[in-house]
Amino acid sequence: MTLATKLTLSRVVAIPFFLAAFCYRSPGSPLEGDWGKVIAALIFIAASITDYFDGYIARLYKEVTTFGKFIDPIADKVLVSAALIAMVQYEQITVTSAWVAVIIIAREFCVTGLRLVCAEQGKVIDASNAGKLKTTMQLAAIIASLSLLSLRIYFTTNNMTAHLGTLMQFYSPAIMILMVLAALTTIYSGYDYFKKNWHFLGN
Repeated sequence: MTLATKLTLSRVVAIPFFLAAFCYRSPGSPLEGDWGKVIAALIFIAASITDYFDGYIARLYKEVTTFGKFIDPIADKVLVSAALIAMVQYEQITVTSAWVAVIIIAREFCVTGLRLVCAEQGKVIDASNAGKLKTTMQLAAIIASLSLLSLRIYFTTNNMTAHLGTLMQFYSPAIMILMVLAALTTIYSGYDYFKKNWHFLGN
């Protein structure tokens, strides 16, 4: 097994640890001392970093494999989906609405279906620039949202009222804007894939 593949699989392995840390306290619990969500944020950031390095290492050492091509996008999709579902469950503090998760997850189902149809006709759909932008925006939105939540927990736990007040002035709007941007780039990337390969659906 190549180093790049090991990095990709590490993202899959990180998912249950992320969920366990994030969901350690049930929805509605006080944020004071909720370091589980801070740990979850760090786990997600570390897992997201491997998304860059696995591809870079595979190309650098010419270790691109069929299994790597198969598991890499799956690892990305499952990681993002798990984070979004967990954040929706804790919507009161994450300000992440279910419609964002539905759009992002539905797009993955649709594009995966398109890939299967095209594969049956001998067409392999490679990752597009729009698809890469979509992944980058999704990861950035989730990382930023989890980081803001971690700051909120830190300020709350340490009774830093002034800092907490400043944070809460832009906390919800910032997260909502980030999630909307992630949803929009997701919709655009899905449109881009279907626009370029729609003719395969007519056969």
